Amino acid sequence: MEKTIGVYICSGSEIGESLNVEKLAQVAQRKGGQVVKTHPCLCGEEGHDLIAGDIKNEGVNTVVIAACSARTMTDAFRLDVPILERVNLREHVAWSHEPNDEHTQQLAEDYLLMGIVRVQKTSPPEPNIQEISKVVLVVGGGITGVSAALDAAEAGSEVVLIEKSPKLGGWLAGALK
Repeated sequence: MEKTIGVYICSGSEIGESLNVEKLAQVAQRKGGQVVKTHPCLCGEEGHDLIAGDIKNEGVNTVVIAACSARTMTDAFRLDVPILERVNLREHVAWSHEPNDEHTQQLAEDYLLMGIVRVQKTSPPEPNIQEISKVVLVVGGGITGVSAALDAAEAGSEVVLIEKSPKLGGWLAGALK
């Protein structure tokens, strides 16, 4: 698959106040992001539409979202792409390290680079399609087992019916003697 990588960096939730988001965007462009954009609220409707528009119009098929934890906003970032990576800039960097510090900025850049490399080296999963057996095993030749066997046979399955006694009918056959 030919990848078109889109990198989207959130500047909201104190990320923009703690980090130089424009510098992060420059790092993303240098390291392989073909489409790189920042937005103050990627998890909002406008942010989602920005990403979805690039998927539709720019051919983005691999997405890196640098924003909040992957444990949050899962519905907001449900996108129709084979490869999606979330980079946690909010909890792991902006909220837990000194704001506007050189080391904090470097940490954010490292997290972003790791996310970009992860999508560069990831391939979409290929379906493992195997032939499925249509043989149905029915254990017990009582009324329920015989009914299940007949229903399965009518549905087109091959049926193997196992009964421990020499006659079909189960408990009901014994009660009618």
